Amino acid sequence: MKYPIVKPFLPPLNNYTAHIASVFERNWLTNNGPCLQKLEQQLAEYFNVEHLLLVANGTLALQVAFAALNIDTNKSACVLTTPFSFAATASSLCFANLTPEFIDIDPATYNIDITKASEAQLNNATAILGVHVFGNPCDVAGIERAAKQHNLKVIYDAAHAFASDIKNTGNDMAITSVLHKGDAATLSLHATKLFHSVEGGAIIFKHKADYLKAKQLINFGFDAQQYPEFVGINAKMSEVHAAMGLSVFEHLDHITSWRQQLSKRYTERLKAINTVQLQVWHCDGNNNGAYMPVVFESQTLLLKVQAALTEVGVQTRRYFYPSLSQVPAYGMRGDTPLANSLSERILCLPMFTDLTLDGVDEICDHLMTVLNDCA
Repeated sequence: MKYPIVKPFLPPLNNYTAHIASVFERNWLTNNGPCLQKLEQQLAEYFNVEHLLLVANGTLALQVAFAALNIDTNKSACVLTTPFSFAATASSLCFANLTPEFIDIDPATYNIDITKASEAQLNNATAILGVHVFGNPCDVAGIERAAKQHNLKVIYDAAHAFASDIKNTGNDMAITSVLHKGDAATLSLHATKLFHSVEGGAIIFKHKADYLKAKQLINFGFDAQQYPEFVGINAKMSEVHAAMGLSVFEHLDHITSWRQQLSKRYTERLKAINTVQLQVWHCDGNNNGAYMPVVFESQTLLLKVQAALTEVGVQTRRYFYPSLSQVPAYGMRGDTPLANSLSERILCLPMFTDLTLDGVDEICDHLMTVLNDCA
C-alpha cells in the first residue's frame, strides 16, 4: 500500500538504543524506573499540569480514572457519553461495571452535544465521559456547566488530543492544553497516535488525592509499606516503553508542526469539493493534525470511494463505524440518529508524520477523480 492509513513515527534507531542502553546498565525494567519518571516529568511540563500518571495503555487509563474518581457503579446510575468514538470508550465503562448512556452528537464537530441530554438522563447520571473526537475539543464549557448543575464527575477521553489546545473562558483567556479540563483526562500513547510509546497511556488529574489513589491502583493497591490497601491492578508502564516515549519526545516539535501543515494542505484541497464535508473545529481550539476525516453524502458513495482508493494504493478506515449505540454489547441505551448517520458516511484518509505535501496532493487528486467517476 503506497499510502497506509497510519505509519508510526520511529525516531532514529541510535536515539532509541541510547535510552535502552541505560535501561540495560541499570537492570531496571519496570516499577517506576528512571525512564518513566523522566517521561512523566517531561510530559507534565509540556502540558503544564501537576498530576500526570503514565500507565500501560489508554484503555487502562480510562478504567483507572473511573476507579480513582469513585464513579458510582450502581446499575440504576449511568455515565453519559458519546456513541461516536472508538470501542474503548464504551468497553472501558462496561468493563468497570459502569453503564454507558449514549447522548447524540453535534453533526458539525462530531463531539457529544450535552444539550441533547434530557433532564431525566442528567438526573440519573453519575458522570459525563466526553471524547475530544479526532483531537477536536469538546464543548467543555457546556459539559462543565451541566456537571456542576447535577453534581457529576467529568472525565475526558483525550486519546486523540495530544497537542490539542483550547482558549480559556473568563478573565485570562489563556491558551492551555485540553488536558486541563475535567476531573480527569486520559491519553492513549499507542503507536498509531501523534505521540507514542509503542503501547502506553496517561491520566491527568485535577486533584492530588485522586492522582495518589490512582498511583496505588496501578500497582495492585499497595501502599508505601507494600500492603494492599484496596483492590488494584497492574497497569504500570515499563522502562522499555518509556524509553520509546523519551525518544519520540525529542522530535515532538517537528511532529506536531508538520502534521498541522499536512492537515492544512488537506483542508485547502478538500474544502473545494462539494460532495464531501469536513469536521468543524472548536472555535477556541487548534487542529493538532491527528486525523483527516471526510464525510460523504451516503454510505453507498463512501463504499465506492473506499474500494476505488484501495485499488490505487490509498488505505482508508471507517473511524468510527458502527455507532457504539448500535452495538448490543454496550447496552444500546440512547437515541442517537445523528451519530448513527455520521458513522455510516465518514472515512479517514492517510495521516502520518512521514507523509509529504506531494503525497497529500496525490491522495486528494485520487479522491477527486473517484468522486467525478461516481457523479
